Amino acid sequence: MEALFVLTPILLRGRAHHYEKRRGKKKFTEATQLKAAGQTTSEIARLLDVRRATLVTWFKEDAYQDDRGWTKGMHRKYTDDVHHDVIALKAGRIDKGKYFTGATYIQMDYAKQYPERELPSLWFIEEATRDAGLQTRKPKPPKGRGVVKRQLFPIKSIVTLGKIHQSCDFIGKKFIKGSSIPVSIFSTSYYQWLGLYQIWRTASESSDSVLDRLAAFWLDHPIPQVMRIDNAMTFRGNPRGKEVTLSRFLKFLLNTNVTPLFSSPYRSYTNPHIEGHNRTFTEKLWGRHTFNSMEEIDHECGLFNMESEELFRWKYAERLAETNLRYADPAKAVGAEVLLRTYGKRICFIRFVDIWKEANNEVGVVVLDHFVDLPTAYLNQYVFAVFELEHARLVVYSEYEGTRSVIHTVAFPFR
Repeated sequence: MEALFVLTPILLRGRAHHYEKRRGKKKFTEATQLKAAGQTTSEIARLLDVRRATLVTWFKEDAYQDDRGWTKGMHRKYTDDVHHDVIALKAGRIDKGKYFTGATYIQMDYAKQYPERELPSLWFIEEATRDAGLQTRKPKPPKGRGVVKRQLFPIKSIVTLGKIHQSCDFIGKKFIKGSSIPVSIFSTSYYQWLGLYQIWRTASESSDSVLDRLAAFWLDHPIPQVMRIDNAMTFRGNPRGKEVTLSRFLKFLLNTNVTPLFSSPYRSYTNPHIEGHNRTFTEKLWGRHTFNSMEEIDHECGLFNMESEELFRWKYAERLAETNLRYADPAKAVGAEVLLRTYGKRICFIRFVDIWKEANNEVGVVVLDHFVDLPTAYLNQYVFAVFELEHARLVVYSEYEGTRSVIHTVAFPFR
């Protein structure tokens, strides 16, 4: 009996270690699947509650390893020359006042300057520049950590909507020195499978400005399957009576065979990519300059876009060479006044189930300014709503551990 008390803690520790290995391997598998689907490392870190540095290490491995082990401070495969060159490239971007100085851009510069060498990993570049005191921006802690499991965020429903996701948004009103005239800045970004961020000054925060920019952008950039947007009136349109009225923006997307995906209102982390890049614009471009004219704004936006475009063409050269990508036809303008057909068309929504005082304290969600009541069992969680235009109905799903089920279907007439 005495021996039992000696062995039990050892057995328990062994089981705990085995459990930790299994849990680590499971998260490793989930992370690699999300990476293959086009999710960014930062987004995966937020979704799985795993440190970004851990993910970077995992993505360099072919299989999960729980006991790698190497001496701290030692470069496992890179020489001092590589270390020196990486630091020099980072310092060069800082000295030239470049807008983008992150590890991916340093990796691109390294590939172009030393084409005969093996590329250093992003992890190594980040560690080397951090040790050299050249980290230009302190990482911002991700919002919404743990929300995927705790509040049933419909990540699989979102990721599987299509291969290429794109976001667009208007950055808040800006003002140049000595003028009270507001300046409107429009931004768009690939969110999944591709990565690119672009900004332009527009005449106003209007649907016409958005449609003109997207139509021109898609002439030489792939048309996505999904467009992720917030709930601004420019995108959703004005409510009119009991029937849903589709905005010009929505009809433009649907006529281009792009599925609109609305983020959850007042929860910016449900569309983090575009929100994060808008912050980047404010910190890197607007906060760095004092503008005296519209021409100065356009010039700096052009430089900003060129840097982002350079990485885009280098990093995704192989994907951009695929022949099944869609582009806009300059000879065929896409209309936004009439929805050409409804067959297979859908508009999707990420929504958080809440109690609405405006609806007599009923439990439900609001979709295109129309309240939809839901069972109280789904209070305080996320749902995925699909407006099926062909059938003029709204189907609401709840997703649990990658499987979604219908919790409500309601007629949704529209004009």
